[in-house]
Amino acid sequence: MGRQTFLIAVLLTMTISLHGQATTPGLLPGSDHTCKAVLDDGTSYEKWDRVLLEEWEGQRLYVRVRAYYRPGSGEMLWRSTGYSKAGCQGTLKEIPKRADTGCGENDRHILLLRDGEWADFWAERGRIVVFHSNLKFATREKAWAHIGQHWREASDDPGSSTKWMSEVLLYDQLGREFFRPKSLQWDARPYKYDSLLGVKKMGTNWVMEMKGADAANRATVVLDGNFKVVKVAKHSEGERP
Repeated sequence: MGRQTFLIAVLLTMTISLHGQATTPGLLPGSDHTCKAVLDDGTSYEKWDRVLLEEWEGQRLYVRVRAYYRPGSGEMLWRSTGYSKAGCQGTLKEIPKRADTGCGENDRHILLLRDGEWADFWAERGRIVVFHSNLKFATREKAWAHIGQHWREASDDPGSSTKWMSEVLLYDQLGREFFRPKSLQWDARPYKYDSLLGVKKMGTNWVMEMKGADAANRATVVLDGNFKVVKVAKHSEGERP
């Protein structure tokens, strides 16, 4: 190899290295936690929780990422939340400090892996949020490299770049009274509850079983493969439409 060729090769290597540093997110020290868990159907997976240091509109942004990864087949799902430095202080308290603290979560949600696609359902009255992904990565490193560059695609604060989060609003189909207890009909006090009883996949559709604010109210909601409503049916407790 001639001297000129050697120098070109060195400069090219340095350029690639610097480019990699520019696109690789930093990790907030002490924020990384990984644990092993099992879905209700026996599927093993890993749950990741960490805070990435990013730049957004010229400001330092602390991005908390909660991700699910199935070793072997490589399916991966994540959701992200951006914080300022002050806002990040509170969320750090929610991240387990040691691997032996388990995968427990304070908030209830329904996590499924079906036909190579993750779907994570969250409910607050008539608003259902689904984080979903059919992405696959051969290694954890490749998965995190992708998240570092595309974390906004699964942001829980949706915007033009959001790709892996869908919102389902059911107030019009089921009526707002379905989600408000009769005892609070004339009461302005705020309230909240989890309206989702269960989720299953039938063919290419997702079927959600809903519970109203009053015990007897029930509903079945069918979503298509793109998490759009295709059917809603009300029924009483113990009945099926």
